Amino acid sequence: MSPARVGALAGAAGGPKWLILSALDRYLFGEWLPKSAQPIELIGSSIGAWRFAAACHPSDPVAAITALEDAYVAQRYSARADRNEITGTVSAILDAFFTNDALDGVLTHPRYHLHAVTVRSRGLTASEHRAVLAAGSMLGALSNAVRRRALGWFFERVVFSRSQGSIRWADDGLSTRTVALTAANARDAVYASGNIPLMMRGVVDPAGAPRGIYRDGGIVDYHMDQPIVPESSSAPLVLMPHFDARLVPGWFDKGLAWRRPRFATNTLLIGPGPALRERLVDGRVPDRKDFHRYANNDRARLAAWQDAIDAGKLMRDAFAEFAQSDNPVQYVQPL
Repeated sequence: MSPARVGALAGAAGGPKWLILSALDRYLFGEWLPKSAQPIELIGSSIGAWRFAAACHPSDPVAAITALEDAYVAQRYSARADRNEITGTVSAILDAFFTNDALDGVLTHPRYHLHAVTVRSRGLTASEHRAVLAAGSMLGALSNAVRRRALGWFFERVVFSRSQGSIRWADDGLSTRTVALTAANARDAVYASGNIPLMMRGVVDPAGAPRGIYRDGGIVDYHMDQPIVPESSSAPLVLMPHFDARLVPGWFDKGLAWRRPRFATNTLLIGPGPALRERLVDGRVPDRKDFHRYANNDRARLAAWQDAIDAGKLMRDAFAEFAQSDNPVQYVQPL
C-alpha cells in the first residue's frame, strides 16, 4: 500500500457528507501522496470535483482544502431560501477557495489532472421552469429504475478534463463527452459539477462546450462506478476516500438496492466503519437535510458538522495506520 501505486482518486457527490473526509484529504494531498511522483488523475462529481480542485492548488493544497471547509461550514440561508439565494451562497463558497492560484493549479499542476464530471440537460430537464424540470427529473428517475442507460434520454455526461483521453469509461450505455478544461471554463465546470437541479440555477453554455444547461455530475456518477485507470498500469489503484461503505452508481440509484457497482474493480474505497459512525450525532454523517433538520438552529447544525470533522481525524489516522501495515489486504472487503 504505497502512494506510488495510486493512479487516480475518485470523489463522490454528497454535499455536506464530505466534511468527514476533510482531514483525510489534507493528509493525502499534504503528506502521503507527495511521497510519490507519478501523475494522478483526480475525477470527481459535485463536491468531489470541488475537493479535488482545491487539492490542485500549486503550493498549499492543505490551506485550499481548509478554505473550502471553512466557507462550506459557514453557509447560512433564510427560512424561505429560493434558488437565487442558494445559487448565490454556493457560488460564494466556490469563490472562497477557487482563487487564481487554485485555477492555475487546476490547469497546470505537474502531477494532478482534474476531471470534473457534469451533465448536460436534455429534453424536459433542459428547462429552468420549476414544474417542467421537476417533471423531467421524475421521468428520468423512473426510467433509470427500469434501465440505467435510459437516464441518457434526460442527461448527457460531459467531463471537463485536464488530460483528455486519460480516463477509462465503462460501457454503461450512457454517452460521454469530454471537453478540455481551460481558463475560460474551469470555474463554470467545477461549479456546474455541484449544481443541484431544482435547488440551484444551472450553468448555461460553458465556454468550449456544447450549448445547453449543465448540472450536477452526481446525477450520472454519484459514487464513481468507473474503471478510470487500467488494472495493468504500474499505478493501478483508484483510491476513493468516501463517507459511506456503499458505492452507488448514480444519484437516482440511492433507493435501488439492486443497482450495484459493476466497473470499479480496482477501486479501493476508504469509508467510516460502524465504530466511527457511533461517534457521530444521530449515528450518521451530515447531509443536505440538515438545513431542514436544524432549521433556525444553525448552532446545532454547526455542532453536528464539527463533530463529523473531528471524527474524520480518526478516519485519517486509521488510514495512515492501514497504509503502513505489513499486510493491508487483511482489512479489505469486496464492494
